[in-house]
Amino acid sequence: MTEHIPAKYKIEVHFNKNRTVTGPNTAAVSVFESGARLNGEGDELVYICTAKDSGLALNLPGVADRPIVKGEGGCGGIIPGENLRGGVAVCPHCHSMISSEHLTSTLLVHLSTKKLAVLVTDLFRKLESNADIYIKYHPTDIRSVALNNPNKLDKGRMSRGLTIYPIYNIIKDTSGGATVEGRFEALFSA
Repeated sequence: MTEHIPAKYKIEVHFNKNRTVTGPNTAAVSVFESGARLNGEGDELVYICTAKDSGLALNLPGVADRPIVKGEGGCGGIIPGENLRGGVAVCPHCHSMISSEHLTSTLLVHLSTKKLAVLVTDLFRKLESNADIYIKYHPTDIRSVALNNPNKLDKGRMSRGLTIYPIYNIIKDTSGGATVEGRFEALFSA
């Protein structure tokens, strides 16, 4: 039964305060390999094959005097933690080598909900469509406040302001013809 399929990865989207339905919103996007550490009890951060950006969040208002310098090189593929040895990561896709101090692990973005859905869909596909989506809200976000209602959710989720879109729901929702990008856009705009 699909409800028991564990996803190999999880994509985490951490929204900053003042999130709106359509955006643009500031968020941090990270990817983890589920259960890759601590005998299956811990997640391991994975990396993106490009040198990290320097500067501030992508498209953040008021940073014209300090623009982002985009990272260079690499194919944009996913580098699992097991490919990091001796301070160097090797991309399994293009075989580039990147120093660990220049690895990209978190994408800082300031995007509309639609563009965020495109970005997360691209990551989801690079992960062979095998990822759960975790959304974490700022404690002042109305969604986080609603998740803190003890009559509706378990205590673990209440304390984190967390929404999870598991792989089995993604499969179920898209098997009827919905697009992954459309489902993610709906998720981020809720």
